[in-house]
Formats: sequence, structure tokens, C-alpha cells
Amino acid sequence: MGKVLLISWGVPPETTGSAIIVGNLAKQFTHEEMVVVGEKPSERPSVCWKEDWPEIVYVAQGWPPARRGARWWRRCQLPVLLFRSLYLARKHRCTNILVVFPNEEFLLVGYLTAKLIKAHLYPYFHNTLVEQCALHSVHHRIAQWLQSRVFDEAAHIFLMSEGMVELYRERYPKVRCSALLHSFNEDIPEFVPPPEPGSPVRFVMSGNINASCTDAATRVSSAIARIDSRLTILSGSPKQYLDGLGILREGVHYETVSRDLVLSRLSEADIVILAHGFKGSLSEEEYRTIFPTKTIEYLICGRPILAHTPPDCYLTRFLRRHQCALVVDTADEEAILTAVRRLREEADLRASLVRNALQTASLFHAPVVAASLRTILEKNDRGLFH
Repeated sequence: MGKVLLISWGVPPETTGSAIIVGNLAKQFTHEEMVVVGEKPSERPSVCWKEDWPEIVYVAQGWPPARRGARWWRRCQLPVLLFRSLYLARKHRCTNILVVFPNEEFLLVGYLTAKLIKAHLYPYFHNTLVEQCALHSVHHRIAQWLQSRVFDEAAHIFLMSEGMVELYRERYPKVRCSALLHSFNEDIPEFVPPPEPGSPVRFVMSGNINASCTDAATRVSSAIARIDSRLTILSGSPKQYLDGLGILREGVHYETVSRDLVLSRLSEADIVILAHGFKGSLSEEEYRTIFPTKTIEYLICGRPILAHTPPDCYLTRFLRRHQCALVVDTADEEAILTAVRRLREEADLRASLVRNALQTASLFHAPVVAASLRTILEKNDRGLFH
């Protein structure tokens, strides 16, 4: 396998979903196999990064998250970003360019780098591109232009979930694509029956609350506030924003913790809450295909999952197929409370959900995910797809 230049807006120590996915995947490769390039966070949390893992090179400077102008700042850095990416690709003799979207500037740089050095291009879409743009807008035309060229140049396209693969095969039947799942590096825990829920019932919900899940998270918070409960929200979303949504009410505790502590905090719950938006400002395609990064942590935390997800999305089908969560797919507080009662009263159900979740987690184990990536890169390097 030729050396890989992995280009991503988010890279460690950033704590965004894409940065976590990139970091977990990169840990399965060596210093000699891969170089990771991305944007240097304006605020740099600590991270443990071993010397034998791929080198991380910051080719752009981040913009303070609380200030406006991030997109324009990134566009101004485009020439420098392209120059540095080309330099690194040539210096390390990279034959494979793996570029992560969601970020159009970095996707463009990955496309140009691959084309200019005649390397294999592998776009890695964590979100849809054209489908997120308002029809007939300038943004939509630019996204179409970029996506069509990326598709034409790509040796293979990687997508975040099988739900995205289904969508792309419907919309773009000539595109060669497959799922490259987000992954985790920790060992899968042994099954231990979850404890009897206490009083009050302890719920934990983790991850950023944004347009992808706002309505569902608000509804769950409202429902469980009607019973003797304590909800802990582990999130990087601003406290003022959650307060404005009405989520931070009596009995709700808000906390920001490092990623190293999220799993242990989930394990302190009686029930963990996985919320997926029924509606909001994102496109219909995005709600249909989203597979939240936090799902993996839920699967391995050893606690039963209560999922509030719409009936027509991939996440709901996945959870039901693997029987690893109790799903409430109607926008109804009473249905949520009925599910809570079942989880409180049925020990066999709690144990079955946890056991199935741990088995399902093996699909996302980083060595398995990295092996599928290696297979495609090696075949293309040998010219088997040409």
C-alpha cells in the first residue's frame, strides 16, 4: 500500500466528530504509512498522541469558535493550505489522498492535490454535500461543480454509514462507493448485566445538541421531567443555548467533560438517551442518513439505550436490526414514558439490549474498519480497479 495523505478540517486534538473519527482511524496506521494534515484548533485541548502513529501536520490556523468569520478566514488560507498539502504529498511520496468532508475548502484542496501529483483520490464523506444546499442557490451551484469533479476523479468514495451508501447508490448509480464506518480503538468490554434502575432514575445523554437532534432531545427532556428522574447532559453545546431550548430544567445537570471521561460517565447511568431529530433545519437526506458518532460510545457503555429516532431513517433501522436499543419512533412523550417504564421493570430486556449492543460494537472496532480501508487502497495501488 502506498503512503496516504489524510486531509481533514478536523484533526486531533480537536473534539469535533470528524476529528475523533480521523484520530481513531489514523491510530491503526504507522508513521511510515500515513501523514495527517488539518486545521490547528484555536483552543488546543490536551491529547495523547504516540510517536509511532502518523504525524499530524497543521497546514491551516483555526478561527476562534465564538467569533464570526471562520468561513472567510478559511477561504483566505486556501492558497497556503494547497501549497502545504502539495509539499507534504511530494515530500512523503504519497500515492493516496484521503480527504474528509464536511468542509468544502479541504475537499477542494484534496481534489487538487490528487490531480496535480497524479495520486489516487479517496473522498470520505461524513455528510452529504449537494443535498445540504438550497436549490438554485449560488452555494448549490458551487457544490455541484465541486462534487461532480470529485466524483470523476475519485478512485473510490467512502461514506460514513450504510445509510449514506443507500442514498448515493440511488442518486449516483455510477459512483463506486462503500461505507467506512467511524471507529473506536478500545477493547470491547465483557458483558455484565446492568443494575436495577435506582430512584430517581439516572439518565445520561451525551454529544452536541444541534439541528440534527434538537427536537428529539427537547422532547425526551420534557418527558422524563414528569417522573422521578435525574438527567445529566454531557455536551459541548453552550449552556445558554440549551437553556433557551428549555432542556435545562429542574432535575437536569449540564456538564462538559473530556472525551476520555465520557464512557465512564455514561456507565454511571441507569438508561442512556440517544436522540435523533425528526425535523429541523437540515435537509431530509441528512436526517435520513445521519449516524451520530456518539452511537459507538453508547454501544459499549454497558447500559440500556433508549433511542428516540424517526421511523424513516437509517439509524432507526440499524438499531432495530441489531436489537441493541429500545426505539421510540413517534414524536410523543407518552410513548417515551412507556419505554422508560419497560426499561425500569424488565430486567431481561435491559440485559438483552446491553448484550446485543456489545456484539454490534464489533462492527466499529478500529482494526476491522482500517482493514477494509487497506484492502481498497492496496487493490487500487496494484491497478485492480483500472
